[in-house]
Amino acid sequence: MDGSPQSEAAQLPKEYLDALTGLPNRAFLENALRQAIADGRPATLALLQLENFYEIRSWVGKSDASFVLCDVARLLARNLPEGISLCRCENYEFALLLRNENSVNARPITERIKKALQSAVSESIPSQLELKCAAGLATVEPGVSGPEAMFARARHQLSVALFRRHGESRLSAMHEVDGFDPVELGPALERQPLALNFQPIVSLLPDGVERYEVRCRLPLENRRLAPLRLFEIAAQNALGGMIDRQLCRRALGVLRESGKPSLCLFVNLTLNSLVDPDFYRWLETEFAPAPHLARQLVLQVSEIDVLVAQHHVQYFCEHLARLEIRLAIGNFGFIDNPFRYLPLLNADFVKINLPKGDRAGAGRKQTQALIQGLQDTGLEVIASLVEDVDDLPWLWRAGARLAQGYCLAGPKAEPAYEFPREIAVRAA
Repeated sequence: MDGSPQSEAAQLPKEYLDALTGLPNRAFLENALRQAIADGRPATLALLQLENFYEIRSWVGKSDASFVLCDVARLLARNLPEGISLCRCENYEFALLLRNENSVNARPITERIKKALQSAVSESIPSQLELKCAAGLATVEPGVSGPEAMFARARHQLSVALFRRHGESRLSAMHEVDGFDPVELGPALERQPLALNFQPIVSLLPDGVERYEVRCRLPLENRRLAPLRLFEIAAQNALGGMIDRQLCRRALGVLRESGKPSLCLFVNLTLNSLVDPDFYRWLETEFAPAPHLARQLVLQVSEIDVLVAQHHVQYFCEHLARLEIRLAIGNFGFIDNPFRYLPLLNADFVKINLPKGDRAGAGRKQTQALIQGLQDTGLEVIASLVEDVDDLPWLWRAGARLAQGYCLAGPKAEPAYEFPREIAVRAA
């Protein structure tokens, strides 16, 4: 086998072939990744995402979109150097397995492929659109446990690329050095439960509902692991699902024990669960004894994770709707035009972060415009990171009805916050 897509596909049984393109599928790729990890030789997984394929599909229709995908497969195969395995994964993603010398040169190879793809496919789609392609790379190295971790690392690199593209300062915090060895996270999560706290989301209009965001930290002796780092390491090593399930299970326990229909808990999910079809089945099993509690749970995913996993989001939303679990989009407004992706979602809430140090300038005007733009969507807006209670009047006028921040209430070990009937603010 010379490693070309054609030679590999010609010798594979049907269960290892993608029915649409004839390329090897993800099952074949996972077997090849296991072998590469076992061999210990240089190998890199490149996950190719057709970023805006849902827009293309909405313009040309589902049937023609399938033809475009076949064109993409042929173009990729034609532009690949020898010795690279090309596979079609589910939900409009392609993947490359680069070995030996190709692995070392993975980034220039994928950049060249992306450029060739974007220029050639543009002839097959409406002139109003442009095919955008992103690549996330993951290299076989010590600590990589298997194919799942390789895919998780590739997706994490896609999220880092999106942060860079939009100039997010959070990148520096994501990579801060704290002396914690990522290899320790899995054993640490198995040894001890996460410590939970609950931060209120205050309603500016009395509605009888008590809402809290469930937060967590990992207790460590004589060390501190910031929550942002905890979730980054977890998502990068395919451990996010373990955290997500623990948080959901414990939130469900709180709802069951409280017996209060007015209690509503927001639980953050990692990218790992967003792309994991087993997560839906697990949720269904967990809620089976008390399905009515599903309406008291809101799962929250970040806008960047929605973009990275956009081809999985439709299925994710369909399953949540079937279970009657609501969805919130966090860090909304991070990209230049977030409204173009809203049709992908069946969301109920969006959470926007207030700009720091620019309460009366351009940042405030952008926030007001964002909230007002959301008013016609039917989505409930949560203003997050509220640092000054005097921001509430203009947030109210802009259309936000829910707010969260330390000036209102900090996280506590129990969901027990006395929601005030009145808050004194100065006229803005």
